[in-house]
Amino acid sequence: MKKNSTLNRLLVVLVFLFLYTPILLLIVFSFNAGDSSIVWKGFSLDWYGKLFNNRLIMQSVYTTLLVSFLATAIATLAGTFAAIGFYAMRRRTRNLLNTVNNIPMMNADIVTGVAMCLLFVAFFNYWNDFAAWFNTMQRFVELPMLYMGFGTLLIAHITFNIPYVILSVSPKLRQMDKNLVDAAMDLGCTWMQAFWKVILPEIKPGIVSGALTAFTMSIDDFIISYFTAGTSSSTLAMTIYGMTKKRVSPEVNAISTLLFLTVLMLLVIVNVREAKAEERKARSASLPVYGADYQPPKKSVVLAKKAATGVLVCLVIGGMLVIRHSAKAERVVNVCSWGEYIDESLIEQFEAQTGITVNYQTVSDNETLYSQLKTGGADFDVVVPSDYMVARLIAEDMLAEIDYSNVPNFDLIDQRFKNLSYDPENKYTVPYTWGTVGIIYNTTMVDEPITSWSAMFDPKYAGEVVMIRNSRDALAAGLLYLGYDVNTTDTAQIQEAYQLLADAKAQGVYQGFYMDEIFQKMEGGNAAITMYYAGDYLSMLENNPDLAFVVPEEGSNWFVDAMCILKDARNKTEAEEWINFIASTDCNLANMDYIWYASPNAEALEQYPDYYLETYEEELDPGIYEIMAAPEETLERCTLYRNLPAEILKLYNDLWTKLGI
Repeated sequence: MKKNSTLNRLLVVLVFLFLYTPILLLIVFSFNAGDSSIVWKGFSLDWYGKLFNNRLIMQSVYTTLLVSFLATAIATLAGTFAAIGFYAMRRRTRNLLNTVNNIPMMNADIVTGVAMCLLFVAFFNYWNDFAAWFNTMQRFVELPMLYMGFGTLLIAHITFNIPYVILSVSPKLRQMDKNLVDAAMDLGCTWMQAFWKVILPEIKPGIVSGALTAFTMSIDDFIISYFTAGTSSSTLAMTIYGMTKKRVSPEVNAISTLLFLTVLMLLVIVNVREAKAEERKARSASLPVYGADYQPPKKSVVLAKKAATGVLVCLVIGGMLVIRHSAKAERVVNVCSWGEYIDESLIEQFEAQTGITVNYQTVSDNETLYSQLKTGGADFDVVVPSDYMVARLIAEDMLAEIDYSNVPNFDLIDQRFKNLSYDPENKYTVPYTWGTVGIIYNTTMVDEPITSWSAMFDPKYAGEVVMIRNSRDALAAGLLYLGYDVNTTDTAQIQEAYQLLADAKAQGVYQGFYMDEIFQKMEGGNAAITMYYAGDYLSMLENNPDLAFVVPEEGSNWFVDAMCILKDARNKTEAEEWINFIASTDCNLANMDYIWYASPNAEALEQYPDYYLETYEEELDPGIYEIMAAPEETLERCTLYRNLPAEILKLYNDLWTKLGI
């Protein structure tokens, strides 16, 4: 018996270690002096200080908490009374409704999210068409145009939270003795008195459990929020996901720690209160007797009024915030870019100079951006796709022509980055950044300097290679190694490149296919070789000086990310002001220094070494600068991606799926 008890305890300890070790590591690295989540550089509280100055994260935290509290309050109220209503029904009807209530919880989140997105889009499209017609027919009343935003996000959270509240409250109602309510009412209680004094105490644990579940679901949700938030609202989960093209910001570790500790304290408080309530109930010798002249104790009345007032205040505040959110700032611009891809102080500078509010959201990759635009759930003004995706958006008539008279800083763009293949007539874009794709390797973990793409497929490095989780880049490595064009439409060549990857995967060459995780792998010395972007290599180098970068001898991809305005943008004038501001020399210098990607601004490219010397009081390593801004002889060996025909894109997707990624 003792042996079994010891084994059981050991098993419990192992389970808890498995569950909480990742959280413990997150908490520890929230106090790291460096920006890595794997390399410890000493204890510091800097990230907690920077957290409250991080505009994007703090806005997303504010939105997340506001939505979670409001959705929890409303869903708990609605779900509790719905459960009571179910309880009063006949058994067959109740069982049917409970089955219907369970469907949303068993349904895949992505199905729920897409369905709600389509519902909102369809309704708003019909409404906006009607409002436009109605407003032209008369001048007395102007109907507003409706778009997805905070309101749709809140409605979506309330909708998927209610079933969880019903599920938590219903068992407590079934456990309750039905005769208690009848007895109380027979003795003179009104239904409301019976509810407060009999029903509520019995189902209170279920209500608390349902509210905690609803709050946790709202805090944690990404998929449903992603499809229903629109452009003006972004939750913390959405912001973190948008960072996965680069590293997750260390401030996220800090805010995650604070959220975890807050939820932990809340659970402790609730459990302690429930334990005390159970003790009081156990000591009670008999149930209270209700007479015709019964009056609830004043304390109960006060508590009831406070609870009702609290719910009402939440609803009123929520309504006011929704109204304010939709009506604030006449001039706004909705921007979508990559995570950790801008010096956030520039956003504040732009708002101060122009009075235009910037709603800034992030996505993880081009395909995610394209999907979001095609579903109709996002009404961005400015997007920052990569070259081949720009060509695709132009081909599908999704971009507006830019009035370059409103963007005079376009004249500062180096001629090398104008009239490129994705926008040959320079009608739609202003370049934002550029760079190269290459191989990053740990010089202490390989036998000799790497110069060829063959390293990405070599069995001698089995288990030491990390492949990029991007079909276009991964297959490009195979095509380049085989001597083919990265823009080939020859299906046999693409199949051959796929087979190269498939064979390497089967031979155990790859640890895995990653994006953001590459930072941790390479910085911590947990992988020897990967392919990734030059700018991100420079970020990794700060945490691991043993890393090296090379553009292989077979050539590579050089890319340009460009600012574009969507054809249906609601704020085109503001969008052009934003683009002109970001294209300035000062902004490009700040961005180069922040994100380590090269600027297309000719003045910024020339001035950056002096800017670096002035800022850090030390010379910029010429080798570092050549990696950031590749020289002409390197670019001559590199190729821009082109937008591929639809059938080739489908082949890429099919092969990527076949590869099991």
